[in-house]
Amino acid sequence: MTNSIETSTIITATDLVNNFADDLFRFALSKTKNKEVSEDLVQDTFIVAVTKLHTFRGESTHKTWLISILRNKIADYYRKKTKENISDKEMDDQTLSFSASGSWNKENVPFVFEDTEQLLDNPKFTSVFYECIDGLPELWSAVIKMKYVNPIKSKEICKELNISDTNLWQIVHRSKLKLKDCLGTNWIKQN
Repeated sequence: MTNSIETSTIITATDLVNNFADDLFRFALSKTKNKEVSEDLVQDTFIVAVTKLHTFRGESTHKTWLISILRNKIADYYRKKTKENISDKEMDDQTLSFSASGSWNKENVPFVFEDTEQLLDNPKFTSVFYECIDGLPELWSAVIKMKYVNPIKSKEICKELNISDTNLWQIVHRSKLKLKDCLGTNWIKQN
């Protein structure tokens, strides 16, 4: 069903907010899982839309245009969070895990999970696993959930989060290292 606003030729900022705020909020919330952040991102989206409304050419629907702006705001949000959350110490810790030749340093050799099929059926393990995922920086957590929990193709993840293939690979690699550490501390040592 076509929204009546999409068929009109003149639209105001009030029309945009009244007709699309709820849809934009739901979209933002599905990507951030945070009500306050979602509200801020939607507000920022409308600010951009209002200032750029005169440039809207009608090549898409207003809703599609707003979602596009919102996607960029979400990507900016995650980029900023990543820069805030990756400290020099974390980068140094990961670098120190390996020798100059690229081999694991003895004290940092990762543990190996036995019988992973049974682990995934263990509610205690899955609880610890999801806590570890939620403990990652926000962008990293979102990438891991998109790639492995609710599998989405890498190309779509890059498009959704506005990151490069290389950046995606780095995030996945670093996330896996952090998850191994977290599981080693919170699962292996407890059992």
